[in-house]
Amino acid sequence: MKEQASRFDEAWWEGFLSESRQLSRPVVFKNALDADRIAAFQRAVLDILATLARLRTRRYGFRVYAAGRLLDDDEMNHIYDSPPQAEESVETWSQRVFAGIPFGIILNSGEKFHHDLSREIARMLAPLFDKIGLPREGIQFSIFIGDYDKTPLGIHQDKRGENVIHFHAGPAAKTMYLWEPEQYARLTEEEGIAKRDFAALKPHARTFHFEAGDLFFMPEGTYHIGAQDQLSIGVTVWQYTHTNQALADNLHAFLLKQLDGEPDEAITHDPSPPDDAGALDAILARRRLPEEYRGLDYEQMLRLAYQDWRHCLASNAGYRNSPFPLEPASPLTRSDRVQTEAPYRMLTRDTTPGRMAVYVRGNKLEMNRHPGLIAMLDRLNQGQACAVAELLGLLNPRWPAKIGLHLLGELLHWRGIRQLDAPSG
Repeated sequence: MKEQASRFDEAWWEGFLSESRQLSRPVVFKNALDADRIAAFQRAVLDILATLARLRTRRYGFRVYAAGRLLDDDEMNHIYDSPPQAEESVETWSQRVFAGIPFGIILNSGEKFHHDLSREIARMLAPLFDKIGLPREGIQFSIFIGDYDKTPLGIHQDKRGENVIHFHAGPAAKTMYLWEPEQYARLTEEEGIAKRDFAALKPHARTFHFEAGDLFFMPEGTYHIGAQDQLSIGVTVWQYTHTNQALADNLHAFLLKQLDGEPDEAITHDPSPPDDAGALDAILARRRLPEEYRGLDYEQMLRLAYQDWRHCLASNAGYRNSPFPLEPASPLTRSDRVQTEAPYRMLTRDTTPGRMAVYVRGNKLEMNRHPGLIAMLDRLNQGQACAVAELLGLLNPRWPAKIGLHLLGELLHWRGIRQLDAPSG
């Protein structure tokens, strides 16, 4: 176990890479989070649970277990009807909702739900990614909450290329049990131990114990299970660098999103000969293929999709999931002030002659390319507070103010910037 200062600066991550042998060795870093961060992480997790209760959804990998059993849709209504209150701690909320029954909660895509927590984690990780580059398929964070005996998923191995940085927010401790793939195969295939027989496999495991404020790193490929007997919260950041085939599959899915068309109800037979592709005309006419993709062969299209993919990730500090858009209470005016929030940056890329793409928190906006727009985005990316009037002054003086206000409104909507001193409500 490595004692470290809670700075998460370049030197800290140098030590992390050294101790983890360049992301290949599990290790616990003691006291990585200070008391303020522990409290902030706990409060943010409760806020996320309140948001999910308001949305009344099981999307985003939201699963709740009680007494070792996954709750069904009807039982989830009790969770939705019992959101954490502003004054509650995780202890008081869980006691009110579960009344002493051992429970476990797992939530994926946590970065979509809490702006401050997502930004804080992105800032903490930025020096690491400056060193090693962004994972090819981005990052997301999952949240584990509960006082269950062992992880409800049982002993399991995650997909190839997925490693995890576990920020432990307490209040109680947790122990992870790990088996190397070759060891696990020998124990279960050659020695005949049942694959999920924790009692029989436990003596062969490497154990990693961590407490509130500690950080645990687990490399890809290991079989594992977590255990605790008291209430704890873990915020686990997953780095995705999957196989080349998995990346290709994701790029194909990304390409299909570029081809989205208007839905229709046409369900017809095709009586034409097999060599007649005319039935596709109606389908192709509804595809909204970006202009820069037109006329490309398969390899060119896939390369362009990869560029788009990487710009989306880079504009969102590596997060593969964009935040929910913001609906401002009122439009921006010349007297307002706005600011970007490091480490997020708005990126641009030239597409077709006279056109450019602007990437904002993982979203791609297409617009005409003008030097004034580039200057505006460069000014915002400096991270300082900017008066809207100043930003409008960077644009073509012949343009009406509504053009610049509309663009800034789009950046605000997609959470690339925030309004300072915004009205509450």
